[in-house]
Amino acid sequence: MKKLVKIIAVAAFAIGFGVTAQAQVRSDDMTVSATVYDAISVEKTADLNFGQVMKGAKKYIKPGGGAASSDGENVSTAGIRQGGFKVFAGAGSNVILSFNNLTELVNGTNKMPIIFNENEAGDEETTIGYGTESSSLTRLNVATSNPITFPTSTVDGKNGTYVYVGATVDAAADQVSGIYTATLTLTATYN
Repeated sequence: MKKLVKIIAVAAFAIGFGVTAQAQVRSDDMTVSATVYDAISVEKTADLNFGQVMKGAKKYIKPGGGAASSDGENVSTAGIRQGGFKVFAGAGSNVILSFNNLTELVNGTNKMPIIFNENEAGDEETTIGYGTESSSLTRLNVATSNPITFPTSTVDGKNGTYVYVGATVDAAADQVSGIYTATLTLTATYN
């Protein structure tokens, strides 16, 4: 009889756990969502061209076009052109604009410094930035990533913005004559 009581007690205890465990089940709901943006893209609109640069002078190409030189002479505007890109992304999205940290142009083994966000006098000035007009730019830095909230503006029928590129080159007094080139790469990524 003692054995039967023990078996019944153990069985009741086990059944009680089963009922208690089921009573502890809880649930809750969550909302699942996704925001869909257009594919991000970058298109070059123009190459940056300094035209003729005099030895011993800094030549500055303004992001809105035009040029200045530190040599005090009349600046040759032959062949000059501001550079540019179009960037397309979702309005209000978080985007990172970054460049390949270009610091020099090359001609074989010869090098010539290129400086962004500085004019021909060495003063800080926005030479590279984004916006819908070159006269009202939000400054970008070539040496670091630039996190931005992408603006709402229409470019070519899509949401986009322009990136205007100007810069300053610094030709040494003994700079070897020739054509100096390099590649500036703009990368846009959703953050």
